[in-house]
Amino acid sequence: MLKSINLFFLIALLAGCSIKQPYITEYNMEIEKFQKVQSSQICKEKTLKINQAFSDNTLMGTKMNYIVGKHKQYSFSKARWSVPVNQMVTFHLNNMINQLDIFKNIQSYKSIAKDDYILQSDIIDFKQYFSEELDSSYVKAVIHISLIDDQTNNIIDSRTFSSKVKSETLDSYGGVKSLNEALFNILKDTSFWLEDICNNKN
Repeated sequence: MLKSINLFFLIALLAGCSIKQPYITEYNMEIEKFQKVQSSQICKEKTLKINQAFSDNTLMGTKMNYIVGKHKQYSFSKARWSVPVNQMVTFHLNNMINQLDIFKNIQSYKSIAKDDYILQSDIIDFKQYFSEELDSSYVKAVIHISLIDDQTNNIIDSRTFSSKVKSETLDSYGGVKSLNEALFNILKDTSFWLEDICNNKN
């Protein structure tokens, strides 16, 4: 009798181990390449440090948050970012500016070296929005970016970039695709802004 009970528990244990846990899909951003731009020597003689983007706590983790109506905020239960949004935005800002090749050298926020300029970014919004009836959706990305003189701590210029894109599908995947487009739009506008600064057009 004892052997039968032990056998039963062994079978139950093995069966429990074979049950698949609910999966969670991780998403990241894939941004198109930027072309090298022609600029004056103003920035070509300068070094730039790109600080890690600031954000509120909802964008400091990997939870993928969304808004329903005007006030209700939730997180997708089976979808999340592969890395926190603020780190992801910092990475793509760094990558975009490196591709532009308008500065003498680019340093990450971890560098202890003294640089000529600092690029500081604040993520104000980076979420998917649903109507109260859940029959339509869009995403909104808003990032405030400042270029700072590291020697004087004076702000050379600052601007708020925003992009709103309709979601093709009413789910997290549709939101990610639209946020990918929104981030690209902001990076593109940021590249034009930096090019103008480096060509002394501001």
